[in-house]
Amino acid sequence: MAKVATFLKVIETEFPEVALVLMCGLPATCKTWAASLISERRGYEHLRTDIIRTKLLAPKDIFNEKMASNMDQRKRVYEVMFERAAELASHQKGIILDATFVKQSLRQRAAGLAAQFSIPLAIVHTQCPEDIALERISRRTPDKYESNAITPQAYYNNLKAFEPIDLDGIKEEFCELDLMYFRVETSILNPETWIVEQYIKK
Repeated sequence: MAKVATFLKVIETEFPEVALVLMCGLPATCKTWAASLISERRGYEHLRTDIIRTKLLAPKDIFNEKMASNMDQRKRVYEVMFERAAELASHQKGIILDATFVKQSLRQRAAGLAAQFSIPLAIVHTQCPEDIALERISRRTPDKYESNAITPQAYYNNLKAFEPIDLDGIKEEFCELDLMYFRVETSILNPETWIVEQYIKK
């Protein structure tokens, strides 16, 4: 692949027929939008923690900052997502895990699932400058948004918790796994402008 390529082009040329896609990144970096584009173009099943959380934790206030940053609650949501993903993977279906994946342990678990079913793992890491993400968050409201990251504090809580993405650690534990990493710049709200700034294949 060329050093600089558009995200839309990469979806068409670099994603296999079946893969487990791990969306990763801070709030308001267009993870879900990017995931939906992959789903539309490759036919992968799109599993969203935002939707799972709403159903699983109802009638609790998922927009409460303490609730939004509670790792125990987050783990419950991820458990449900991983269970559904395992069922889909057992049928060799393409899957997108749409979440922040702030912890390396959660990324390792996704890698383990991909390895278990001999499916390639593609990590899509969306990024944009902090001021742009915060401006997007300022326009979010509970009645019009499914994400529970609707305040600057929610953004900073995720930023503080976000661990470096350790590709070598994944490959070390799952040496037979086909692993791809895409870092996507999403500053402009137009997917045709999104650039894959880094592509690593291991």
